Amino acid sequence: MANTRGTIKGALIGGVVGATAALLLAPKSGRELRGDIRDRYSSVQDRTKQMLSEAGNKTQEMAKQVSHQASEIMDKTRSAISTAKEEVQSWKDEKKSELKDGAS
Repeated sequence: MANTRGTIKGALIGGVVGATAALLLAPKSGRELRGDIRDRYSSVQDRTKQMLSEAGNKTQEMAKQVSHQASEIMDKTRSAISTAKEEVQSWKDEKKSELKDGAS
């Protein structure tokens, strides 16, 4: 997650710096320049929102997968514990039976 944030932050800063430099170095009037800056800012803002949305969707998808896998592990663990309990109980029952038969 920290890596994704760093990537988004880097892309955002790089986009803003590059767009601003290109606009400031272009031979335009102040009004045109301000309009271009406004347009670029809006474009960067839209792309950032889209990237954050995609990152959120991927995070939710990963959380669902982890939850599903954890659920499967818990089910297998419960099954293994149940089987072990049954085997121990069966072994106890056999030993009790053997002791009764030996005492008779």
